[in-house]
Amino acid sequence: MTALALSLVSTLPTLSADTPVQISDNINIAGHWSFNARIQTECTFGGTAVLTSSGVDTYSVDLTARQSCVSLEEDYLVRQECVGRQFGNQLSVRCKIAEFLNGFESPYYYSDNFTLTIASGARMHGALISAGNASPAEWTRSEGGIS
Repeated sequence: MTALALSLVSTLPTLSADTPVQISDNINIAGHWSFNARIQTECTFGGTAVLTSSGVDTYSVDLTARQSCVSLEEDYLVRQECVGRQFGNQLSVRCKIAEFLNGFESPYYYSDNFTLTIASGARMHGALISAGNASPAEWTRSEGGIS
């Protein structure tokens, strides 16, 4: 390297592996969201969630999911109680089934968990993790949809 190149490189700020990459601190993800996931070809999956701040980077999440499959006799509508934990621009949502609103209670319907990247105050994307499978998922709301 030339002396000029070395001096330019030395003036750049250094980032180590320990430097967290963060989104803007002013993105508020509390409020109402709609979500969907691509689970199986013959099924649709989606619902709504309400995130309420319950501490620093922690949320209580009321989630209602609807699953409809051609091969099933009934559509499932399941209310779940969840905890959301934010790590920088990542959100982990872990749920427990509270009640089956529609569809017979089944040991084969597993709670719905999400691992998401916060893209903006109106969009999060990542994966639905349920029954050991990961499926692409997206959470959306109106821009600035804080409620």
